[in-house]
Amino acid sequence: MHTTVRRVALFLGALAFCLLALLNVGGYRYGVSDQAFYIPIVLQGLEPGLFPHDAALLAVQNRLLAFDDWFAPLVRLSGQSLPVAFFAAYLAGLALLYAACVVLGRSLYRTWWGVAALAAALTLRHRIPDTAVNSIEAYLHPRQLAFAVGLLAAGLFLRGRTAGAAAAVAGACLFHPTTALWFVMLVGVAGLVADPAARRPILIVVAALLPVTVVLLVGGFREQLDVMSPSWSTLLESKDYLLATQWPMMTWFANLGLAAIIAAVYDYRLSLGMATCRETGIVAGCLVLLALFLVSVPLASIGVALVVQLQFSRIFWLLDVVAIAYAAWLVVESPLAVRGRGLLRSTAARLLQPRVRRAAIALIVLASLTRGSYVTFVERAGHPLIEIDLPASEWTEVMRWAGERPVGTNFLTDPAHAWRYGSSVRAASSRDVYLESVKDIGIAIYSRAIAARISSRIAELGDFAALEAAHARWLAKRHDLDYLITEHAIDLPLVHRNGRFAVYDLRDDARMARRDPRSDGD
Repeated sequence: MHTTVRRVALFLGALAFCLLALLNVGGYRYGVSDQAFYIPIVLQGLEPGLFPHDAALLAVQNRLLAFDDWFAPLVRLSGQSLPVAFFAAYLAGLALLYAACVVLGRSLYRTWWGVAALAAALTLRHRIPDTAVNSIEAYLHPRQLAFAVGLLAAGLFLRGRTAGAAAAVAGACLFHPTTALWFVMLVGVAGLVADPAARRPILIVVAALLPVTVVLLVGGFREQLDVMSPSWSTLLESKDYLLATQWPMMTWFANLGLAAIIAAVYDYRLSLGMATCRETGIVAGCLVLLALFLVSVPLASIGVALVVQLQFSRIFWLLDVVAIAYAAWLVVESPLAVRGRGLLRSTAARLLQPRVRRAAIALIVLASLTRGSYVTFVERAGHPLIEIDLPASEWTEVMRWAGERPVGTNFLTDPAHAWRYGSSVRAASSRDVYLESVKDIGIAIYSRAIAARISSRIAELGDFAALEAAHARWLAKRHDLDYLITEHAIDLPLVHRNGRFAVYDLRDDARMARRDPRSDGD
């Protein structure tokens, strides 16, 4: 009976966790932000041959990922549409994060109240300062899946299951390798420090991987060892999170403050005799990650490509969740959580007063519910809590029309279209586009050649709002463009209109003759 009640409580807790998380992100959305990259690569997996003009661009980042290699076959096997599959994976990610909270919490805390406090605290979505990472996203991102699995690995390690932790971090690599890398280091260092039986296997694995890494770097990834050229670095200036030397003082204070919280609370737990050997290993892993970040700062500032691409600043995401876990313990279970003479001094390990724990958890849940309600019902008023597919809009209708053109049709539109209109041409129509500035510049981090391509296209296009017919035709001939989508009138043949968006024909007679007749205007 007791087991059944616990299972029901855990299930209800999972539902509450998912609801609070959805509220705090302002609701689930499809096709936004980094999905400008992840949707196209999965579409390529479902339909090889898509994006003939942009395949080289997408491949630069995708060669580092395995996400589409297994996700696309799963989508095909399930028979579900891509939007439905993405939403299911998003919910699975939240469920994994909740499971990781439970496993981690049961390792650090003595009561289920502490677990509840940690789960509630993690629903409070926040940005890790100047890292371009949110603790929870409003859309499916593979790094969220990798983070949840990595956090589960940390919890398994704390519970004495080193082999399970190793399997989990290996699995995280299938979702997002760079996020998984930080958990590999965290759990690896923890194993070396706190698990004598695991030291030899860990050292053997490290010794085996080192030559493989060297071969990869001097082989297919040699460019990653280069120093970025001035033109490459200049293109990336808008990605100010890449260089910690550009951080304001408050960012340094906030991020290093996470390490200070971990060190202070760990020392306090140690003084109470509550810190375990394995907990010491996890804290040591956090310190090693912090040291690696500090070493990376000058290397990134001089433009060592690999260091910039690995984005060492994102280790603070891991430190953030460890600091939250410690803060939850401090508020709910520590002797400091009880004021006055009610404190039981005989031993720090004694359970604290239930009323204090309930009040602390209630405040955390209330904070999450209040913030989430404000974000969802005030900041995003009028939007549904869950948007499984692209929202109905004039832009979406134009993208539906664009998706009916033959594979290989190439579009020119506002480079800022993804954030301005809600979704990118590639994600919303499965067709190529001349430039999507936000995501394309992000991809340019990984390749000098792609950076040169993006820089030249930005320069050649100039001010899109002032684009004239002659210049549009010149761009079309130079880059094999077929249609122009714009909000301003231009002296070109109009082939389609939807609301404020007009689609103009950029094809000359010779190229039109090579196209399928179905590509003609409506």
